Amino acid sequence: MNESTRLEIIKALAYGEDIEIIANMAEVDVAEIVIIRDTYADEIKRRHEEIMGELEDD
Repeated sequence: MNESTRLEIIKALAYGEDIEIIANMAEVDVAEIVIIRDTYADEIKRRHEEIMGELEDD
């Protein structure tokens, strides 16, 4: 998996997208998405909070 795909997966997780949908779109196993979700949990949480803050400002 390349860096661009990994970043897109992190972004999708931050938006709350379903893991199975992400796996299908990235053409990887659900297990890989779970590993990314667990490994980058802090980054995903930070991005999620940023997204929610931007939505509240609109």
